[in-house]
Amino acid sequence: MIIFDSSFLVVLLQRDPPEAKDRENKPVSRFKERVESLAASLDVSNNPIGVPAPAMAEILVRAGKGRAQYITTLQDTWRFQILPFDSRAAIEAGDLIEKIKTAKEKWETWAKLKFDLQITAIAKAEAATLIYADDEDIERYAKRFNIPVKRICDLPLPPDPTQPEKPIESSPLGSQGVLALGTVKEDKSDGEKGASIQSGTPEPSNKLEADPAHPPSLQGSDSGRAQGETAGQETTGKS
Repeated sequence: MIIFDSSFLVVLLQRDPPEAKDRENKPVSRFKERVESLAASLDVSNNPIGVPAPAMAEILVRAGKGRAQYITTLQDTWRFQILPFDSRAAIEAGDLIEKIKTAKEKWETWAKLKFDLQITAIAKAEAATLIYADDEDIERYAKRFNIPVKRICDLPLPPDPTQPEKPIESSPLGSQGVLALGTVKEDKSDGEKGASIQSGTPEPSNKLEADPAHPPSLQGSDSGRAQGETAGQETTGKS
């Protein structure tokens, strides 16, 4: 199970989300494309995305007029799984609050601490292996549970769609050389329009070519076999 915090959901769902920052408070380039590429890869791998209920509440607060659409997307899309703050998560949250108080850590507001604690506790209760969150507090709390956290700046850049793909080059090793790929050629014979593959190399002939080093083999026949049997009988009679 992997977890999406509200900071990732905002970038994924909002048309014009606020700019993401890295750990040094510097802007993250192509941040929306990074998150969209991540979601697409999870979609292909059929890996569900866990959304803690407190994170869903945070995203709905920012939804504005799109609130109904957000609810539909998060509840009716198979890839998202809403995770409640149940008794297991409450136990994990209690343990985490006790550790924070013992260490005398500071927090911005109790409201934010409560949401961040609940999100992290839900991840722990669900045995999450990874949390995607662009929040330093969640990153810090998750470390206490030994749950790794990835921020947007940690995501790889997706391929640039404006750049053409690099052609496949032949390997310098071996003797095969460059693979000659066929090109599509229209076939207008018999008044019908179709497509056929025009190869870059001539097609091999079905006829066998003569090789002076390897003379052609003799074709067997009934008459030849009869002659061979007669010759064998004559040789046997003379011996």
